[in-house]
Amino acid sequence: MRKLILSIITVLFIGTGSLFLSGCDNNSSNSKQTEQAKQVKKDTDVHNGQLYACPMHPEVTGHKGDKCPKCGMKLTKPVKE
Repeated sequence: MRKLILSIITVLFIGTGSLFLSGCDNNSSNSKQTEQAKQVKKDTDVHNGQLYACPMHPEVTGHKGDKCPKCGMKLTKPVKE
């Protein structure tokens, strides 16, 4: 009886550990997919020719996510053509 209980506990422990570890891998792959989606969006903005400006220095323009050389803020305001 004692061996049966120890066997059940061991199987549950191993099963729970493998579920935990597989869950950790899933989060990292979701993170990679999110980063890839952001890069695709940025590449799409670059190819569309959309320019963005610094909120503090509207004369500074560039692509979305670039940084303003004057203050270091990200360029976020779309430039109206």
